[in-house]
Amino acid sequence: MLIGTALVRRLLAAQFPHWARLPVVPVPRSGMDNATFRLGGTLSVRLPRDAHWAGQVAR
Repeated sequence: MLIGTALVRRLLAAQFPHWARLPVVPVPRSGMDNATFRLGGTLSVRLPRDAHWAGQVAR
């Protein structure tokens, strides 16, 4: 599955609608195990690239 800004926006709209209108910008070097996006000026979104790495997000 491709993890991009469209997916992040859909997840925000469904789970955190109060943040859904904030700008979403991909971080250029996210890492191999996760995709990272800036959310507005102070927040970030980390999504695992594979189910194997989902536990790392919780940490």
